Amino acid sequence: MISARPLADPYATVHRSTRPFLHVIRSAMRAARAGTHRGRQRTRGIGWLIVLSLAAGGCADNTPSWADRNQRVIDEHHVTGRTRDLPSLSVPTILTDGEPLEREKLPAITIAPGVSATLGWSRGALVERLEMQANASYPSQTLNEELFIVVQDGSATMDIGGRTSELTKNQAVYLQPGTVRSMKAGANGLRAFEIYSPVRLDHLALAKQSITGVSVSFPDQGVTPSLQPGVVVDLHDIQLTPLTDPVAGKSYRRSTTHARLLWGRNAQISLVSIDPQSEIARHIHPEDQLTTTVRGTIAQGVMDRTYAESGEAGHVLFLPGGMVHSGKAGDVGVDQLDVFWPVRPDYVERAQKQQALYAQVVAPGEAPKKLAEGFTFTEGPTWLKGKLYFSDMWFKNPAAGDWTGSPAQSRLIVMEPDGRYRVLARGMQSNGTVAARNGNLIVCDMFGHRVVELDPASGRVGRVLLNKINGKPIDGPNDLVMDAKGGFYITDPQFTPEAKKSQPGKQVYYLAPDGTARVVIGPGEYAMPNGVELSPDGKTLYVNNTWLQPGENFVWAYDVAEDGSLSNKRQFSMIGLKPEVLEAKNPADRFDSGADGTAVDTDGRYYVATRTGVQIFLPDGTPAGTISMAQYPVSVTFGGPNNDVLYMVGESSVWSIQTKVRGFRHPSGMN
Repeated sequence: MISARPLADPYATVHRSTRPFLHVIRSAMRAARAGTHRGRQRTRGIGWLIVLSLAAGGCADNTPSWADRNQRVIDEHHVTGRTRDLPSLSVPTILTDGEPLEREKLPAITIAPGVSATLGWSRGALVERLEMQANASYPSQTLNEELFIVVQDGSATMDIGGRTSELTKNQAVYLQPGTVRSMKAGANGLRAFEIYSPVRLDHLALAKQSITGVSVSFPDQGVTPSLQPGVVVDLHDIQLTPLTDPVAGKSYRRSTTHARLLWGRNAQISLVSIDPQSEIARHIHPEDQLTTTVRGTIAQGVMDRTYAESGEAGHVLFLPGGMVHSGKAGDVGVDQLDVFWPVRPDYVERAQKQQALYAQVVAPGEAPKKLAEGFTFTEGPTWLKGKLYFSDMWFKNPAAGDWTGSPAQSRLIVMEPDGRYRVLARGMQSNGTVAARNGNLIVCDMFGHRVVELDPASGRVGRVLLNKINGKPIDGPNDLVMDAKGGFYITDPQFTPEAKKSQPGKQVYYLAPDGTARVVIGPGEYAMPNGVELSPDGKTLYVNNTWLQPGENFVWAYDVAEDGSLSNKRQFSMIGLKPEVLEAKNPADRFDSGADGTAVDTDGRYYVATRTGVQIFLPDGTPAGTISMAQYPVSVTFGGPNNDVLYMVGESSVWSIQTKVRGFRHPSGMN
């Protein structure tokens, strides 16, 4: 999808009144329009520089049938948009302007034995849904077009001019004209989108489309591609760009529409995700748009009509430049592949702005490095005096949802910066840890129903800091953070094996410096209060909720009083979710962000480990990007000699990534 009404267009200086904007479209299409439209041959093309002069001749018989409807919608709803000059093309298409078509009704071609594709195209780009059977071969060809390959599932080995690369799920590659490429599918075959610009005429011919006299060539648009040609990239390493402004009236700053944006010299791919039940207001842009619905559902508005589209049916929709459109996502949201021709400059600017936010934290080219593996379920890391301490919690089968634990098989680990490690202590189902002012380690002994202080050299427990609240045992201390006075905030989501709990519900405690403890967030606020963190100035406490309701997929913020009490609860940020979570059969399960351990840097950015990676938020809650991980990162902490290395523990492994920032946590001076 595209920009919603709240979008502050960076090109607002070139906006013009809506009637002249549509007059350009109508005049252009009167002049030259070639294409199949409801079985009739017409000319199609908006030649913004050339066709306007032809339109002055008064050819009015080929005005597009939708022009007057479009103008009425623009006038009624005061829709505005950018204008620009576009190349003039005459490419026949089987898609009716503004009317979606199911995937099964698209032309299908056989490229080679075991290699087939369905086709949909606009004037400047062709989208093929490629299917390769196991071990099938795509013959070697020299490209006349630029090509994006976006892998949906399976794998393939690709040869590019004698150089071999592997393509797997959620990867993409950009190839330029003149490239010689071939592919061989893996054992499970390959499903991928291939996007060509210009339109590939030989494949149109395979689809039994007449190409006599058709010219697909147009002047190179001269845009610098976003990807290095021939280099395979993981799509999750391309930061999500907000396509709309944050939702008005919310305490958190989040767009409801995000996309991973890729572009070549002529075409642009927007892998867009729209939040459940979110609306995209009526809008227009001069670029052609070819949309394929990949997942979920959307009520697609086109001018004054609405169409039901779904990923299951694989609807494809062609929106000529200037056509008004809108949409409302269904209950599980919607994912779409949008192809714009030519490249949208406003999207390029938005993508570059978002990438710059991430680059303030992680330099281009930096990626997580695996330090060690072979653990069961790592948690609660703390950097203390040159070493990383963390819990290795034993659970029977976390991947299958079997959280049967065993203190006897759980361990507390101490690791050197190079990944060498040893077992520091056994016998505790420990979780979160934090450094003490005296250089010892504070540990949440979750199944032991206590918070203890231990010697980081010997692992021996020295004293118990907390084991009761209001005269009753605490249940399962999970995570903790120290304030400037030496007090601790401790979450207790009651994630313990006992059927009968001691406390009345899931809570957050404050352990004051004098040793007194009280409940500061009572039962009923969260389904699973987990990670807890303080802003560098100590004025804001952050608590995240891992799953279910109440709490949903939000990080919550509180004002902190001098005595440690909390007030002004509010939503600080919304945590992004995986598609499989959004599509959970039980609606109650559609909030499972996996939000867990957290960290902050000296500038106040907030880092939270989630199922999608380490999500980063600015101090005002604006998403700054996500550190993509090969595994679910359960918890994070800053460390290293300069406190600028982010350590990530999760499931069976420990990772680190060099950053451009410095972490913040009390007590200081423990590096």
